[in-house]
Amino acid sequence: MAELSILVPVYNVEKYLEFCLDSILNQTFSDFEVICMDDGSTDRSGHILDEYAAKDSRIKVVHKRNSGYGNTMNRAVELAAGKYIGIVESDDTIAPDMYQILYDKITACDLDMVKSDFYLVWDKEDHTRKTKYYALSDNRTMYNRIMDPQEELAAYLLEKFTWNALYKRELLIRNQIRYNETPGAAYQDNGFWFQTFYWARRVMVLDKPLYYYRQDNVMASSHNKKNLYDMKHEFDFIRAFMIQHGDRREVLYHICFHLRMKAYLFTLDRIDCSLKPVFAEDIERERAYFEETKEACYDWMTDRQISIIKNPVEYTENEMIGCRQITGEVISGYAHIIIYGAGAYGERAAYRVKAAKSEGQILQIAVTDLQGKSRECLGQQVCEIADCTGDRGNSLVILAVKEESEVFFDMLTRLKQLDFPNIISISAKKL
Repeated sequence: MAELSILVPVYNVEKYLEFCLDSILNQTFSDFEVICMDDGSTDRSGHILDEYAAKDSRIKVVHKRNSGYGNTMNRAVELAAGKYIGIVESDDTIAPDMYQILYDKITACDLDMVKSDFYLVWDKEDHTRKTKYYALSDNRTMYNRIMDPQEELAAYLLEKFTWNALYKRELLIRNQIRYNETPGAAYQDNGFWFQTFYWARRVMVLDKPLYYYRQDNVMASSHNKKNLYDMKHEFDFIRAFMIQHGDRREVLYHICFHLRMKAYLFTLDRIDCSLKPVFAEDIERERAYFEETKEACYDWMTDRQISIIKNPVEYTENEMIGCRQITGEVISGYAHIIIYGAGAYGERAAYRVKAAKSEGQILQIAVTDLQGKSRECLGQQVCEIADCTGDRGNSLVILAVKEESEVFFDMLTRLKQLDFPNIISISAKKL
C-alpha cells in the first residue's frame, strides 16, 4: 500500500495535464499512488491519463460522467488508500521535493496536516514564465510551528487553499470531511478547507513555496464572469456546519463573516459589469443581516474594504463601473457606437452604452489585433478596429483605456490613421 495518495481532479485540461503529471511523477518522494478523476472530459484529457497509466503503475484513472468538482473530489477521497492525502489541480505543477518536504514534516511532528506557501504562475507568449511568491500569512509567527486551530483561531485567517498541503487520511475519514456537492458550482474547496481546520489539532505552515498555482488558464472557475453565488453557497455551507455542530464561538462567526465578505469583494471584482449592481445589492442585504445577528466584525479588514462593504451599491456604480459620463445624450445621433478596447475599461464603457443607446444604434467592441483568436466582452463578440471603418462618418468611437496612458496615445494614433472623425474618451472628452 502506498504511503501517499495524490488526488488529481481532471476536466478538459489537455493543454496543461502532461506538465502536471510529470511534476508529480518526478517527485523525489516516490511511495505514492496518483488517483486521477476524469470528470467527463470532452477533450484529450482522458486519453492522456490512460497513456500515463499504461507507463506508470502508480497512476490510477477513473473515467466518470461529469458531476462537478465536489462530487469528484469526494469520490477520490473514498478511493484513496494512502496514510496521507495530497491534492494537485490538473492545470498546476509542484516542486520536485514538495511531497518529500511535507511528508518529512507531517511524520516527524505527528501533524494532522501541513501546508506551504506557493507561487502564482503565468506562462507568457514568449514562452517564458512569470512567477510571484504567495505567502499564506503576513504574520511570520504563524510559520514553522505546531498550531491547534481550536486554541488559536487566528489560524483560520491564513489564506484558504487546499492543494498546497498534505493531510492525514485518518483526519478526513474519522471526521467525515467532505466537499460540498452543490451542482454546477465552483469554489467547493472552501467548505473542505474549513472542516480541516475545524477538526485538526496539530497544524503547521511552512514558509517555503512548493506549489505552482496557474493563473492563465481561461477555463478555470476563477475566470468565470457569470458565477455570482458560488462563494455564498460555500459560506452558507460553512455556517450551517457550525450551527449543526452547536458551535457558538462568537469569534469564529466573526472570522467567517470576514472571510465571506472578502470572498464577495473578489466576486464583485471578477463578474461581468452587467451583474455587478445586483450582486452589490446582495452584499448590502447580507451585511445588514449579519450586523443584526451580531456576526459582523470588521477587525481584520482594511479601511478600504470596510468602506466598500458598507456602501457596495454606491461603490459599484461610481468606481467599479464608472463611465457615468457616457449618457444617451453623448452617444445620440450616431448609427454605430464603437468601444475601442475590450479590457476592464471596455467592459465598463460597453455596459453604459448598452444602457444608454437607442434601439436602432449598433454597438461594436473592437481591439487592434485579435491575433487569430476568438474573444468576447460583456457577452459580445469582439472584432478588430480595422473592420469597423465602413461608416466612419456615422460612428462614435469611445477610446476605452486609461486616459493619458501610453497605450491610450498609441490607440488614439491608430484611430487617426484610420480616419475616424468622432472619438471620445471614457470620460466623454472629445479627442
